[in-house]
Amino acid sequence: MQKRVIANQMVLLTDDEYQMYKDICASYDRPPSMKGSDLFQDLIVSDNNGYITYIKPPSTRQTSMEVFLFICSIMQNQQLRLMQKQVDDLCANIKLQADKLFEEIKSDLKK
Repeated sequence: MQKRVIANQMVLLTDDEYQMYKDICASYDRPPSMKGSDLFQDLIVSDNNGYITYIKPPSTRQTSMEVFLFICSIMQNQQLRLMQKQVDDLCANIKLQADKLFEEIKSDLKK
């Protein structure tokens, strides 16, 4: 995953998510006046790590439901990846502690 710029915000995306973003933008491009990327303007706020922290209602600009749902999906996927990493880290920590405890029990039984 890499941080990419969407609507002047750094957003952490997988390669597939970024390709989908480019495809959505291309599908709304109507040169010279309409750029598909304009539909993403003023919709999101992200933190320094590239995680979307807030989705703004599209009150000042017109956007499409596809763009809005895509942004919602990205935010949910980011949160799911964060939760999965926390669970993986917790499981690894528990395994490490359990292995340590089993080694102590084995050494105590040998005495």
